[in-house]
Amino acid sequence: MTRLLTSRDMAKIACRACRGCGACCRDMGDSIHLDPYDLYLLTENLGRSFSDLLNISVALRTEEGLVLPYLLMKEDEKGLPCCTFLDREGRCSVHSFRPGLCRLFPLGRDYDGTSFSYFVVEGGCDMPGKSKVRISSWLGYEDLASYEAFTAAWHYFVKDMQHILRQSHDPEGSRQLALYILQKFYVQPWDPVRGFFAEFEERLSLIRRAFS
Repeated sequence: MTRLLTSRDMAKIACRACRGCGACCRDMGDSIHLDPYDLYLLTENLGRSFSDLLNISVALRTEEGLVLPYLLMKEDEKGLPCCTFLDREGRCSVHSFRPGLCRLFPLGRDYDGTSFSYFVVEGGCDMPGKSKVRISSWLGYEDLASYEAFTAAWHYFVKDMQHILRQSHDPEGSRQLALYILQKFYVQPWDPVRGFFAEFEERLSLIRRAFS
């Protein structure tokens, strides 16, 4: 049975033998979903807009009616797919502000209907010599409590919107809603002075009130 963990728990996931092989950054297809905070960190630290990154480092896919971004793969010098942010040495060029799923690996999240727990993905990383580390340290977020609250809120918001879209009999209305959500949470810039998490709550509440 999978053991569920909190960010205060220790997990055997740190790898002293890791020299940045980049195996977890290759051949991932469209599986590295990017949430609004991921894009906020990327755009702020790279000094580029969402539109600048689109079709270069980020692409879009439709998931149960919603249009959501994911991390784009490119071909390396051997013609194999890898993350667009890997440098010539195969190291992550955005490591300090890398996306949440990259930061999480080799952990996963188990959602329980209101919040979530962490678990170690079986066979996630094959590198030997694992040692224990506190999950909060592994994730490395300065305000982990706000990040976890955001992560849960975004997950359940996406699920609720997808449910609404599945029940809709108005294709044009569904398309407009999907594009509005993309615009509101990804394309529209965030105010770095106000802080991402506070502004996210406002935008989320605005849309939820419209469907309450």
